[in-house]
Amino acid sequence: MADNLFGKPVTDATVKFYYPHKKVITAKDRAQVAFQLKEADEKSVNADKYVENLKERYGSGIATLVTIYNATGGTLVRYKDYDFHGHIGEVPYPNEIQNGQWAAFLHVHTAWTLRGSSAAIVYSGSNNAGDKVAWLNAWSNPHHGTNYAYTEVRPTSHYDTGGVWDAVESLFKTDNFSDNSNGGYTIASIGQNSPYKYVGTMTLDGVIDSSASN
Repeated sequence: MADNLFGKPVTDATVKFYYPHKKVITAKDRAQVAFQLKEADEKSVNADKYVENLKERYGSGIATLVTIYNATGGTLVRYKDYDFHGHIGEVPYPNEIQNGQWAAFLHVHTAWTLRGSSAAIVYSGSNNAGDKVAWLNAWSNPHHGTNYAYTEVRPTSHYDTGGVWDAVESLFKTDNFSDNSNGGYTIASIGQNSPYKYVGTMTLDGVIDSSASN
């Protein structure tokens, strides 16, 4: 497991532990249990500490402290990433995030520039119907001005189209901090004060409402 992943994967066995009488376990069941265990075993705390340590080692330059959580019921695979301004820090994006895990990484500004830290990362997985979809997390942390988060769920092939990154960049100021489409759900936030933290959760349609009612 990569050093910047936190938490035990939530599997069928995990669901069976909490719901021993459940006969058929679905991706939505795994997603729901992962969402319920989002803060378990201090995994979110450990992810925060890890990325804060990355920032401390990096120094005083503009950087975005990113933590994203997989509660999709399956493994997410890194599909695309794009830098609008700046670049990934000392630790790369993890290639895979298992269900029930936090990923943590630092995105930093380019030295000797005043453009800040702005990027998008796309992870591919499956929705409730088993269709391939992708969850996008994107942030804009400029040298001066307001920080923005943008997140969406689209068919994976959407990110192979021309002009997609220009379109994403144009959507930063829409304040779209959540999206419920294509059988998935995603929600994100970004801080306006240092340290600038972006937090995202990727899951399936209906999971958050179902978890809240249990």
